Amino acid sequence: MGTFVTYIAHKLKDQEWNYDINLVTWSAGLFYGYVTIVPLCLYVILKYFSVPAGFVQLLCLYGYSLFVFIPALCMSIVPLDIFRWVIAGVAGFMSATFLALNLRAHIKSAGEQWFFIVAGIFILQLALSVVLKMYLFTVSV
Repeated sequence: MGTFVTYIAHKLKDQEWNYDINLVTWSAGLFYGYVTIVPLCLYVILKYFSVPAGFVQLLCLYGYSLFVFIPALCMSIVPLDIFRWVIAGVAGFMSATFLALNLRAHIKSAGEQWFFIVAGIFILQLALSVVLKMYLFTVSV
């Protein structure tokens, strides 16, 4: 989507567009790495606290949480940087809230540490949105 948005931005200004394969490989590595490593670490943490959670369930939940970044990335065609920050922030907040609300009920059985686990999940998802804003939500023409 980021490459498509860049293509549209160049065509709207009648400029030549060059395909950047590094952006595609970087974003694919980021997303697949994040969706694999973070749920795996969370799975290990939850098993340590004897919380009933499945690894596949966590993978699916994290995958679904990233959907909101697709329309957000499409809206990054607007050439205002403050608008892009707002869009990335709203998408990150929605994604983080989705994860926190869906995992909170399971994680509450971890005892007193449940709040720190959910807060960590929330902060990691917000950090992902900042990284995405800095590298993918920057359409420069």
